[in-house]
Amino acid sequence: MKKILPLIFLLLVCTTVKSQYVQKVTNINYYGFNGLNPTDITVLNGKLYFFGTDDPQYVDKLMYTPDGSAAGVTVVKQIDTVKQYPSLRHLTILNNLLIFDNYTQLWKSDGTTGGTSSIATIKVSTPNFVVLNNKVYFAGDNTNSSPTNDQLMQTDGTTAGTTLVKTINPSGPAHIFNLYSFGGKIYFGADDGVHLGQLWVSDGTAAGTMLLKIINTTTTAYPNFFFGFNGKVYFNAIDDVTGSQLWVTDGTSSGTLKITSINTSEGLFPSTFTVFNSKLFFMGVDTIAYYQLWSTDGTTAGTVKVKTDYTPRSGYSGFMPTSMAVHNNKLYMAGYDSVSASTQLFVSDGTTAGTTKVTSFPHGGLYPSKLYSFQSKLIMTGGDTISGEEELFASDGIAAGTVCPTPPSTWGQYPFYPWEAWVPFNNALYYKAAYAYFADYQLCRYTENPSGIEQQASGNLPVYPNPANGRFNVVLPKTSGNAIIEVYNIIGVLVHRQTAVININTIDLTDHPAGVYILKVISNNQIIDSQKIIKN
Repeated sequence: MKKILPLIFLLLVCTTVKSQYVQKVTNINYYGFNGLNPTDITVLNGKLYFFGTDDPQYVDKLMYTPDGSAAGVTVVKQIDTVKQYPSLRHLTILNNLLIFDNYTQLWKSDGTTGGTSSIATIKVSTPNFVVLNNKVYFAGDNTNSSPTNDQLMQTDGTTAGTTLVKTINPSGPAHIFNLYSFGGKIYFGADDGVHLGQLWVSDGTAAGTMLLKIINTTTTAYPNFFFGFNGKVYFNAIDDVTGSQLWVTDGTSSGTLKITSINTSEGLFPSTFTVFNSKLFFMGVDTIAYYQLWSTDGTTAGTVKVKTDYTPRSGYSGFMPTSMAVHNNKLYMAGYDSVSASTQLFVSDGTTAGTTKVTSFPHGGLYPSKLYSFQSKLIMTGGDTISGEEELFASDGIAAGTVCPTPPSTWGQYPFYPWEAWVPFNNALYYKAAYAYFADYQLCRYTENPSGIEQQASGNLPVYPNPANGRFNVVLPKTSGNAIIEVYNIIGVLVHRQTAVININTIDLTDHPAGVYILKVISNNQIIDSQKIIKN
């Protein structure tokens, strides 16, 4: 019986995922450190932009693909000649421009080589960029001092329009963090040299940039996890009486209020904010180290626990809803199941009784993360049933329909873990992932539509025997130097890869199930041959 059950499970998976496809789109700079390493994946004017490298020197470049394919990957411009990646960051859309930096300069691009240029020489700090009223706001130092003396800066994409908004700390760096744009204002944490890291607000002008509230009189309040809901901004902040609690602001000092005073010895630590059924759901601590599911209507009385777990275990405890997403009018989340002592996918209608377990994965559980609603499926990462490593999973909201489009891997080297996700584009979901080889980060995608997977056919190279019982011979001409041979199964998943040699290459698929496969030969990052092979 033990041998039959895994077979039944795999058959169910294969039956369920016929129309779901996962593909490593690019094979660029495979032998370079970290591969293509696409970062800051962004859609602008019908193109998919990102930072990446296609050379063995690992120099970061601005790139795009117009249709999401590997063949369309184009270098817009190489910004630096010496700096190794990641040296480009903060790719931000401003109208029809892309704004970004390389730590010491601010750049803009319209997607063309000629239209990509430096705006200003300015040291840019690490916080994120935000957009407000046709300008990008960031923490920067226009004096280019060392160490960096960051203050609040703005740019409209021109040199003349790149200016200081306000010197927040006259005596040194403002240490700006967690910029958040909502309702015509920017909220952030900053140190004015007197009050350490407190809550600040700006309307984009010097007069409208001010210390909003001194939340902690003894140390930093560290306002973070900003989230807009019902016209107000909710966030986590630390006061000097009750610790980390849930706060709300309407942009005024009098309207900045503490909602909760829960677990005052340690703090509530609210995070993972998600709106569902006109309430704000979040993860928070009710007693020491017990993270539970909460909801709030914005009032103290209306802030309640929805789902709890008090099972003793090492490390962090509680129900632990570390990732949440709304899909098909239901709230899905990760959650700890005390019965199986594992982390599974849960679904909720917003009530305690209506919060139930969806999956019952073995080997410690599914451990769902990065939940995201896309088309008819709930997309997430989770541990596969064999190696336990992170894979992409798709779910229709029920146990049988929660499957891994990539077959379970025994390689044990992060078989398809999405490191930077998710970006919808051209009827597919794009992300950065490492497939099989830990240091090979490429542009990948998931789609429910078979047309979302490239099938570039030619069938010109000799392949024999075909069909075969497991071993195929591929003949490469002398002009096919530095080539790679890849084999994909019928659902678009890479199952075999090897470096090609001139003349005869033997492809061994004896350990793979019978069926139809797609064989691709890739040279200089281009598919030079693609054809169907059949294993008996």
